[in-house]
Amino acid sequence: MTKNPLLDEQTIAFLEEFAESIRAEIDAIQCTIDIVQKRKQISVFHEPKMTDAATEEAVSSPAKWRRGVLVPVEKFDPFGKLDRKIAYALTRLGTGDRDAILNEIHQAQPDRDKYKLENALAVRMNYLLKNGFVDAQKIGRKYQYQLLKTD
Repeated sequence: MTKNPLLDEQTIAFLEEFAESIRAEIDAIQCTIDIVQKRKQISVFHEPKMTDAATEEAVSSPAKWRRGVLVPVEKFDPFGKLDRKIAYALTRLGTGDRDAILNEIHQAQPDRDKYKLENALAVRMNYLLKNGFVDAQKIGRKYQYQLLKTD
């Protein structure tokens, strides 16, 4: 059996290159581990605390925070959150069902996919209604939404 120095050199070069790529992957994994550990430490030491206005006690769970209301929005922000877009539509409409709100938002932002917006709007309106951010009256099978009156 004869030794082929060219084959040996190629094998060594391949193995060195392979070992270097594995070292790079290990470094990337270690970096990810470090980021997750730092995030975990930050969230443990800096957990946001809010006070319940009725009892003045610290409330740590977002589910227990006092619920707010959507405030009227006069100017449409295409980069804003869906809640602000809904508030804009309801400010312009006064009261409206989901389709009217959808049309108002779609008129202000026609480049958005109407089907995706319709699905996101249905989910968000349900959330806003159930959590007391908006007021609604059921008429037939539809809801007429409106912003809550602030006193």
